[in-house]
Amino acid sequence: MVEKYGKKTKELMIGELKDVFSENKGFILSSIDNIKASDMDKLRKKMRQSGTKYMVLKNRLAEIALKDAGIKEISGTSKEKKVLGIGLIKEDPVLVAKLMAEFSKKNKGFVIAQGYLEGQAMSSERVQTLAELPGREQLLSMVVRTMNAPVTSFVGVLSSIVKSLVYALNAVKEKKEQE
Repeated sequence: MVEKYGKKTKELMIGELKDVFSENKGFILSSIDNIKASDMDKLRKKMRQSGTKYMVLKNRLAEIALKDAGIKEISGTSKEKKVLGIGLIKEDPVLVAKLMAEFSKKNKGFVIAQGYLEGQAMSSERVQTLAELPGREQLLSMVVRTMNAPVTSFVGVLSSIVKSLVYALNAVKEKKEQE
């Protein structure tokens, strides 16, 4: 009886993980070794505040769920003896990568293994590169500034033309007053 319950629980967990893998834009896998639970809670809290999620998984169950979700590019998660963690990418992949990279710098036992974003596998180097990019909000502000630059320049040119016209009219007025 106990074996059946364990098997059912595992099947439910695999089904839930399969949904998690297929419903999100992507995820970043990490291995965890000798990190305090309180530190992991801090990471989870930061991830939750940013609108995403960080979960700790069983390696073998994650491997099966990845295969069931049709993600064949990520493999070898069950071969590692360390604990497997996953940061889910819901909206902004750069933010998730930044949070996890920042945490890995502070905690030596936390290593970013690989990632998966919109149908493509990413190596740990590509995840680090992604973490170095500006965030979504910063990129949007850069685009707005770039779009606003021609308008600002045009307004500056128009105002200089108006100033020149005013100076010319003022000079003509002064000349006529002197005569």
